[in-house]
Amino acid sequence: MHEIILEIVQEDGGTYEEVAEVVMSQFSFVRYHIEKGAFSTVRLPYLGKFYVKPGRLSRLNHAVIQRGKL
Repeated sequence: MHEIILEIVQEDGGTYEEVAEVVMSQFSFVRYHIEKGAFSTVRLPYLGKFYVKPGRLSRLNHAVIQRGKL
């Protein structure tokens, strides 16, 4: 991640802190939507698609239901 930020700073300018904030905001966006439970595919340009695998989603839902029964 450090190398990516440095490359962007060299090519486009700006401070390291500004570029790091922009790069990290994308990951915060993905994290927010996955934690929120939307579980939809989130596509970030140049980085790809992020999603929860269906098998993992069913295991997570099952674990939540089991915790609620305790």
